[in-house]
Amino acid sequence: MHLEKLAALQIVDLKIQEMEREKGEIPLRLAALEEDLGKEEATVLSQRAEFEKLQKERRQKEKELEEEMDRIKKTEARVFEIKTNKEYQAVLKEIESAKKLNRQREEDILGTLERIEEMQKKLNNGEKNLETKRKEFQRQIAELKQKAAAFDQEMAGEVRERQEREKEIPLDLLNKYRRLLEKRQGVAIVKVQNGVCQACNINIRPQLQIELQKQEVLIMCPNCSRILFWANGLDKAKGT
Repeated sequence: MHLEKLAALQIVDLKIQEMEREKGEIPLRLAALEEDLGKEEATVLSQRAEFEKLQKERRQKEKELEEEMDRIKKTEARVFEIKTNKEYQAVLKEIESAKKLNRQREEDILGTLERIEEMQKKLNNGEKNLETKRKEFQRQIAELKQKAAAFDQEMAGEVRERQEREKEIPLDLLNKYRRLLEKRQGVAIVKVQNGVCQACNINIRPQLQIELQKQEVLIMCPNCSRILFWANGLDKAKGT
């Protein structure tokens, strides 16, 4: 029988499967990193837009204040041209009302300046965090690409080993193994340990265990239909 060689081949196939699984996760990890960075960039863009909006609001309020102060000056200049008391009182009331409105504008501008200062701090912190995240993103990207390249190199070695081991197994047995590999989630041959199939956890009959230890015939699990291999034999296969 060629069970030991088949078991050794299964070990190689499992290594390849695991490497393919880990390599397949790399694009997902890259996408997650890009999404995380994108969220940070969106936050900074939003902060920058809010900062610019506040700056524009401040400039508009300062412009309105300046224009109103000019109007007050012109109105005050008219006082000396007024001839009636009624008109004089009306102009004074207009000036007082405008000055009151300007005081409110000045308070609004101070409030806006405080918001600008607060927003500036947030923006500075956001940009620093973004720069840090960008550097970390680039570092992890390089690391993942290097890992992918290492997988390719290591996997190529495992594939070569698999090809060499396949040459040692009769074609009919190898074809059976391949069919099981495809149907049974990449596991075609499993060990029996303490009388239990390690794939489906069914108890193997004592008589079948005796036959397994002899390793004279191909024995399939009566439950999951995988090729059974005695535990000691599999341990030996790992060392081949």
